[in-house]
Amino acid sequence: MGTRFVIVGAPRTGSTLLVRTLDSLHGICCHGELLADAVRGYQDGFDPEAATAEERGARAARLLQQRDHNAVGFICTALDAPHEATGFKALYGNLLNPRWRDVVNMLSAEKDIHFIHLKRRNTLRRYISEKILQAGGPNHSGAGGRSDNRMRVHIDIDAYQRETEAAAAEEQSVTALLGDNAVLQLTYEQLAANTAATVADVCQFLRVGTFPTDIAPALNKVGAADLSESVSNFNELLAHPATSDLVVSD
Repeated sequence: MGTRFVIVGAPRTGSTLLVRTLDSLHGICCHGELLADAVRGYQDGFDPEAATAEERGARAARLLQQRDHNAVGFICTALDAPHEATGFKALYGNLLNPRWRDVVNMLSAEKDIHFIHLKRRNTLRRYISEKILQAGGPNHSGAGGRSDNRMRVHIDIDAYQRETEAAAAEEQSVTALLGDNAVLQLTYEQLAANTAATVADVCQFLRVGTFPTDIAPALNKVGAADLSESVSNFNELLAHPATSDLVVSD
């Protein structure tokens, strides 16, 4: 058995980019979200583009039934693959959901399971990205997002501060759950600035013997890089002490 791993983090921290890029490399199998409301990105050779809508629906229902019937067994089976490294993605909210307590206890008790903890230093940009997504705006290239699909949102600064405090509390709780397992701390900023070098570091952490030196990102960033194009009350953020520095930094 190769290295088993879990990618953990808050939404909009680059986890989908990391999942897709790792899964594109020889010797690594990286599932998507297996503990969400639906089983997403389960890697078993199924080609959704070649399947009918009925076949996709039947498979989704079957995976959900298997997961809900025996969650610990489902996760163990997903991680028990003939690869150098096999893992999946779990967001904070899923790991802290009492429904999955037995799964989390199993993951933290198995000391050979590695964790990749993704964070985002710029909490304001993470919050804005989430609000744009909730409003139906740019996501990522793999989900059909386009760089020319512009959207402007209004940011409630008080709500941003409350959400950031809540996310920090979730991060602290998840960190405690990981216990003394091997953990690699990464930031969205590292991953976005140099995906190839960051993913190479992940491969070494996962004890993957060989991987290409020219790793290519599996997804492209979409949407406006300049927040003045995305936020209708940009000047308010620029003037507020809680957001003034974050609004002009990457």
